[in-house]
Amino acid sequence: MQRKIKHIERILDQGSGRLNEDKLVCANNLFAVFDGASSLVPDLYSGKTGAWWASHLVSTTFFQNDASLFSLGQRANEILQKTMTEMGIESRDKLKRWSTSVAAFQIQEDTIAWLQSGDSQVLAIDADGGFQLLTPYHNHDKETLQLLKQLFQQGDPDPHKSLRPQVENVRRRMNQDYGVLNGEPVALDFLQLGATDLRGISHLLVFTDGLFPPSEDPESQPDFRWITDHFLQGGLRQVKEQIRAQEENDPDCQRYPRFKQHDDIAAIAVSFDH
Repeated sequence: MQRKIKHIERILDQGSGRLNEDKLVCANNLFAVFDGASSLVPDLYSGKTGAWWASHLVSTTFFQNDASLFSLGQRANEILQKTMTEMGIESRDKLKRWSTSVAAFQIQEDTIAWLQSGDSQVLAIDADGGFQLLTPYHNHDKETLQLLKQLFQQGDPDPHKSLRPQVENVRRRMNQDYGVLNGEPVALDFLQLGATDLRGISHLLVFTDGLFPPSEDPESQPDFRWITDHFLQGGLRQVKEQIRAQEENDPDCQRYPRFKQHDDIAAIAVSFDH
């Protein structure tokens, strides 16, 4: 029997950048978020960054919701490559590729099918306040942020500039060490897929890494218990406001090592009748 949805909450909040490069999709029984990552070149395409285009193209494909999640991911990846080719992107160089993370789920009667690539997540919360992270978590930025922390401690006058070679090294490992949709055929091998029984689940959250609480330890896993507790107290709005307050008190990113003061946030919470 189809679980009845009681409430849907959405958050789409721009961070410190000049564009919001995150996207979200609510399309009937499909819910998804996307976090675009710019090519490591400053070029704009029709006034938009590569990150904006990546999340825009992939989210537009998922909005069609006319196939399985894997088929949508495959189609979106092909469209991404086709568009890069049309715009003259030298896609043999991974630093120039557009890419995006994705986390999505489709509600199917009393189960959900989910898909993930990158670090966006799907989190289930049960009636007793327990939580389960349905999607795998891989922290591909931990070495980079650990280095940033060390650069701050050493008094580097321009730590983010000094970080650039490490950022490039990580980007070159796309679809080798970690998955993203970036137009490469091998990206499909890194799509994580699964299904979960909806019985006992009260809320499903899908969100980009902008909803991860700031952490002093770059090697630690995000505190999903913290996210769950604040969500149960005041919804996604409270989670976002708590994160923004912590970021506001650390404008130079030294206490909580990160790439910019405020990251974009895309998040959806689907709450079910008991």
